[in-house]
Amino acid sequence: MSEQTIENEVEVEESEPIYYKPRSLNLIATISGIFSWVALVGIVAVIVGQVLVLQELSQGTALSTLLTNPQAKNWVYVNIAIPLINGLGMFLLLQGVSIGLNVLLEIDFNNREKNS
Repeated sequence: MSEQTIENEVEVEESEPIYYKPRSLNLIATISGIFSWVALVGIVAVIVGQVLVLQELSQGTALSTLLTNPQAKNWVYVNIAIPLINGLGMFLLLQGVSIGLNVLLEIDFNNREKNS
């Protein structure tokens, strides 16, 4: 009885590739595309929040005057610049995964149509 179950699980359709499942790759591409936009919106919200905090902490001081203080430069770097760079990097990485997987799937589907 266990042999029958194993044989049923191993069956692969003729039209599907052996080494990967197109549905799974398409799902991963879609999810990474959605998460990339969620990450971008989240990082924009964080940056806007930090800019509002900076305006509140500056108490009307001009930004050029404020940035002459080394502590203020460090605060801007740590709380605005680093999260912005990390967020944009995550967005680009997830978009690259999404686009790359979609391109590979499209190439595979086109090759299968030519061979059929």
